[in-house]
Amino acid sequence: MDCLTRSISSPLFRSKAAGGRRMFVLLLLCVQCVMQTVTAWSASLLTSYGHPIKRKFSRGRSIAYISTGITEKIRHESQVEMGKISDLFSLRQSQTRLIKTSKEFNSYLNANNIQNFLFDCDGVLYRGTDSMPGATQTIQTLLDNEKRVFFVTNNAASSRKELKDKLERVLRLPEGTLEEEMMVGSAYVAAEYLRLHLMKKAEPHQKKVHVIGTAGLCKEMQSAGFYVSGGPDPTDTPSGMSRDELAAYAFPEGDVDAVVIGLDNDFNYRKLCVTTVLLQRNPQALLIATNRDAFDLVGYDARHLPGNGALVSSVEAASCRTAINVGKPSPVLAKWLLEQFHLNAEETMMIGDRLDTDVKFGNCSGMKCSALVLTGCTTVNEIKELIAKDDDNSLEMMPTIIFPHVGYIVEGNS
Repeated sequence: MDCLTRSISSPLFRSKAAGGRRMFVLLLLCVQCVMQTVTAWSASLLTSYGHPIKRKFSRGRSIAYISTGITEKIRHESQVEMGKISDLFSLRQSQTRLIKTSKEFNSYLNANNIQNFLFDCDGVLYRGTDSMPGATQTIQTLLDNEKRVFFVTNNAASSRKELKDKLERVLRLPEGTLEEEMMVGSAYVAAEYLRLHLMKKAEPHQKKVHVIGTAGLCKEMQSAGFYVSGGPDPTDTPSGMSRDELAAYAFPEGDVDAVVIGLDNDFNYRKLCVTTVLLQRNPQALLIATNRDAFDLVGYDARHLPGNGALVSSVEAASCRTAINVGKPSPVLAKWLLEQFHLNAEETMMIGDRLDTDVKFGNCSGMKCSALVLTGCTTVNEIKELIAKDDDNSLEMMPTIIFPHVGYIVEGNS
């Protein structure tokens, strides 16, 4: 603020004839001071991540530096967590193997003939819009070595094309590096499941699916040949619904063959009311959950963002129905995935950040390896609690191997 103080005390501002010129110059000085403040904040943030600072504030360039800083922060945190886990496992016998170098990881891959790699996405390859350490090199190297790579995510918000585009953008892979066939999102799996179960026989009418979820989920249903209702509401749609409104609500004619629940950031009581009555009126309708994830992580401080499991539970409670889960760790997904892509489970590794979805999915599907990375949801305390329980469910969630981040898969990135 020194610059502003000096300028206000100058002859220019004391002059009676300055008039509108005074206001114009004052505005310019305010803008200059704001830019200096932003530059100082950016430099301070970047310094905390241990990266070089350029004093000049450059639009876009500073954002890239911040993203790199977050990636390095995640690298450091994952290695700290690995150290804690090493201390934990040193006190007890365990079949879980701790991978501490990329060289050790490659030896493990060769010894077990791993040919197929199934990656969870958020928390493994990226967090929000920030890539994980070594993620780009890992994916590119596996593809260059002709390994089969698939991205198996419980995120139902995106279509396969949208997921492909996001991966290439966040990981900074050249356009066309990935293929839509590699994308195994839960929206696509839900559509395939319904296509197999509702379109077995030729019938005169198009099957109808009601969706709680995003436009991406609706798009996958439409691509599979379904008529879709629900999905995103117009912006002026009220979020609530009274008893009288529900009693007077005009439901469309005809049956609903299925209700699909995917994560909907605009989920509200009105959508819950409409969905509940549709299930009441159509007891034969399939109720499908794209996943039952409790939460996701967002932000540099890993805040809990409620997941689709919260929405599914509310619909189940209101409708007195139980949803069919087609996301991880569902055996429905495992059977479809292995058959669809002709994968040998004994040559397959599932890599994820969650014990209750990714690791359990790999274990219960009979895959050779369920790998846990420490860049996402799972903490040392959760692993400690899992070991302490020592029951069948806990065994299903114990990973085959643990390592800090996906960069360990490629030698030299640890």
